[in-house]
Amino acid sequence: MVLKCFQDGDPELRLSAIARDTGLSVSTTHRLLAALCDEGFLVQDPDTERYLLGPVLVLLGQRGARAGGLDEAHAVLSDLTGQTGESATLAVRSGNDAIVVAMSPSPQRLRFDHGIGSRIALHASAMGKVLVACTAADLATEVRSLGALERFTRHTITSKAALAVELRAVRERGWAHNIEERYDGVVGAAAPVMGDAGNAVAAVGVQGPSARLDVGDSSDLVAAVRDAARRLDGRLVPARLTF
Repeated sequence: MVLKCFQDGDPELRLSAIARDTGLSVSTTHRLLAALCDEGFLVQDPDTERYLLGPVLVLLGQRGARAGGLDEAHAVLSDLTGQTGESATLAVRSGNDAIVVAMSPSPQRLRFDHGIGSRIALHASAMGKVLVACTAADLATEVRSLGALERFTRHTITSKAALAVELRAVRERGWAHNIEERYDGVVGAAAPVMGDAGNAVAAVGVQGPSARLDVGDSSDLVAAVRDAARRLDGRLVPARLTF
């Protein structure tokens, strides 16, 4: 519970903020923080008295990344960025969201990045569509399970019938696009990373300004995304990537 406070936002937190976020008393929170610091999971800055993640968690995170296949994923994403000049991302499904677990930023000044840990609604994301469509699950059941489809832009698919049609097309062609459905002026393309059971365990995506990216059927960018995703087929461990 305490460590989850560091998952998003400020990497350095005060005792009062951690107590507030966990709902624990200040005294209980202080005892837990002291124990975590003693074991190296957290460290306290002596000047600011704020807490931040410690060396033990860093080492465990690196070990988990290697075991889950993220080391190889980072290399693939870096190659994809080098090939396309755009930001590349790896995401897995978490409930009704796609959550980013690895990324490679574009070197261009005008770009769009999904930070690690970002959550993106499945229906308004190329990666999300791939994660829903490229499995053996019944698409009608999957769409019903998503609940109300929030509108983010005038291009967002908010009709469940329309989303089902879109997902069937994604399943047939093996990749998805997002044309300003989550953010105005931002488009993207994504392809599935398949697991041993023949289901998508992750999605590789590229996103950037609509003025620069071509996410059409025969575009070089889509071909590059699909090739990158295939490089990771069977190489990721889903259980180690799930949030």
